[in-house]
Amino acid sequence: MATSKIAYGDEFISATLPERTQILKSPSPFPPLDNPGQAIRDALYSPIAHEPISKLIGPNSRVTIAFDDPVIPQVPMKKPDFREMAITILLEELEKAGVKRSNIKLICANALHRKFTNGELSTILGSKITLGFGPSHLYCHDAEDKDNLVLTGETERGFEVEVNKAVMESDQLFYVNITSLPFHGGWKSIVVGLSSYRSIRQHHRPFRGASGKSVMDAKRSSFQKLIWEMGAVVEKELAKNGRCIFTIESVLNTAQPQEPIAVFAGNISDVHEKTLELLYRQQVISLSKQTDVAIYGIPNQSYYANLSKINPILVRNQALSYAFGLYHNRPLIREGGIAIFVNPCLVEFNEMNHPSYVEFFNRVLPKTQDPYDIWDFYAEDFAHRPEYVHKYRYAYGFHGVHPLILWGQGAFPLRHLGRVFLAGAKDFEAAKRVGFEPFKTLDEAIAEAESSLGKDCSITYHPAPPAFITSIEV
Repeated sequence: MATSKIAYGDEFISATLPERTQILKSPSPFPPLDNPGQAIRDALYSPIAHEPISKLIGPNSRVTIAFDDPVIPQVPMKKPDFREMAITILLEELEKAGVKRSNIKLICANALHRKFTNGELSTILGSKITLGFGPSHLYCHDAEDKDNLVLTGETERGFEVEVNKAVMESDQLFYVNITSLPFHGGWKSIVVGLSSYRSIRQHHRPFRGASGKSVMDAKRSSFQKLIWEMGAVVEKELAKNGRCIFTIESVLNTAQPQEPIAVFAGNISDVHEKTLELLYRQQVISLSKQTDVAIYGIPNQSYYANLSKINPILVRNQALSYAFGLYHNRPLIREGGIAIFVNPCLVEFNEMNHPSYVEFFNRVLPKTQDPYDIWDFYAEDFAHRPEYVHKYRYAYGFHGVHPLILWGQGAFPLRHLGRVFLAGAKDFEAAKRVGFEPFKTLDEAIAEAESSLGKDCSITYHPAPPAFITSIEV
């Protein structure tokens, strides 16, 4: 028997796994940058497929610096945060070019995530930046502020592209990105992070015909292809006025906490190509075949619980979207196999940050768990309900539709898997309500998996953190 430490909510538990268990190992972290500040400057001075800053701006330029919100990365990176370093250096370069502070705006690209207080933003930007700009020059994107959104057009497939006006009206937009997973960065930063429900609903709804290509597999993902089509619409509109977004992307390693290993800057598509190439080398491991059963520890440190509190819907999303979804080509678990997730799944909610989650859990899920029916019958209601719009805009709540989006992301995993277990569940009814079969212990869950699939079924343990990706050839 093999003993392993498995993430379990706010702690790690010691578990004895069957001797035949394949225990995966995260790739060793690539060495961090010796001098991140110099790497940022080098990237700015020699951008990829883009004019350098000195040719983009002048004393009268209106400049916007947009940046990833504190949701990313899952576990806060080693201080100082890359966003703080990059924006500090960007501001120095703007000052050298004579750009007035009154012509600079900093926008947190939070999409339908909640807005963040200045104190919360200081955790990624540092106090000097957050204290150096007033609320009209440092603020969170508002996906419900109709006066500050612009429809830039539609893709050839008829998908509307609506973004923050700053994207189109700034003389120069810079974007500072944290790339901790292949799902992040690229055009997603713009056409999701700085977009609206009107746009986001088109690609964040559950698709009945989803083929199961993981969003972590950027070269194959249908979601990523759509995002790039939407980005092309923005790019074309900007080009009419001779403008081009300047992105600054970091790549993080697998250390805990994560550290930057590279910085690329310039044109979004060309930069992101280099980002993905390095990220895949850092995060992807190759395996020869799928497994019957996979075990995943689910920590309470979840993306949408950062600076807040996890809840059962976030546990489900962390399990089905982020743990199960960490693959290229084919899922780690074979079709009809069993996933065993490990988390207490407590019924706790931060009602300020996740107001619509409470109603969704208490009123909708007891009626139906079907992701397609839920979207069809409830999405527009939750998205436009005045109290949820108000809480999103003014009271630090996630957008009303956000829990429905996360719920829909579990559609393919549940269709692919035969059964989904939650080991260590403290509240069986809550676990069942979010789609798990609950077990008191991991031993009991493994015994049931062996009873269901046979005593010789293959078992794989995929530990986290850190996050890493499995690749099984088709």
